[in-house]
Order: sequence, then structure tokens, then C-alpha cells
Amino acid sequence: METEKTAEKFVQNLLLVMPVWNSKLVRPFKDSLNGEMSLETYYCLETLKSLGVVTMTELAQHLKVPKQQVTKLVDNLYQYQFVERAHVEDDRRRISIRLTAKAVDYLDEYYLKNTAFIRMLEEKLTEEELLSLNDAILTLKQILPELK
Repeated sequence: METEKTAEKFVQNLLLVMPVWNSKLVRPFKDSLNGEMSLETYYCLETLKSLGVVTMTELAQHLKVPKQQVTKLVDNLYQYQFVERAHVEDDRRRISIRLTAKAVDYLDEYYLKNTAFIRMLEEKLTEEELLSLNDAILTLKQILPELK
């Protein structure tokens, strides 16, 4: 019974926090991309950077999107020479993907020139608030995968 009340409180708090989360964090981060790429494309590039070589299926699983959507993202990145495709040795039907040096350089340069979101956080929050927000994000990172 207590778990039910706790879950109920969580849902109520989530509904209160989501509009603020979107307006104060998601939208400003998206704006910091300066229209150069979509948020989904940025997530895809950063995911590929952290994972190295992955199959399309693995990438879709990490991004939590359908494989068809990943195929469109990868096709777009391929046009800009940001990804390389290769057949997996033991199964030619499977394709592995990895970032090119051009993409890694682009991400590194992009990060350096587009620090508006980081500056905004530093200007609006104290160090203590930033640490608290970071702790909250780490807690979410730890718990959310349990919602399989």
C-alpha cells in the first residue's frame, strides 16, 4: 500500500516537473545546437562516439528508438561523411557503424564553439545547485534503466 502511495506521489511530481524540465533544460539545450542539427542527431553522434563500433540494432537499443528511425539518422550522417558502414564479418546482413575522424573533429569543435548551454547553467545556478542537479541526474541515470 505504501509503495502505491509513493508511486502516486512520483507521478504527481513528474507531471509537475516535466514542463519545467522541458522549458528550462531541453529547450535551451536544443537552442544551443543553433539549428545545425536536431537533438536526435546530436544524441546519435554522441552515442556513437561513446560506444565506438556498433550494429544498427545496438544503436537503436541505446537510443531507445525504432531501427527504422536509426536507419534514417545514419543515412543522413553518412551523406555528411560522419559515419562509416561495414558488414559484420560473420553475418553480412548485419551492418556495423562507427564515427569517422571528420565526425569526431566536428563534435570536438562544436562543443568548443557552442558552450551557451553550459554558460547559462553557470550563470543561473550556484555551484551547490549544479552539484545537486548533477546528483539528481546521476540518480535518474541509475534508476531509469530499471523501467524496462
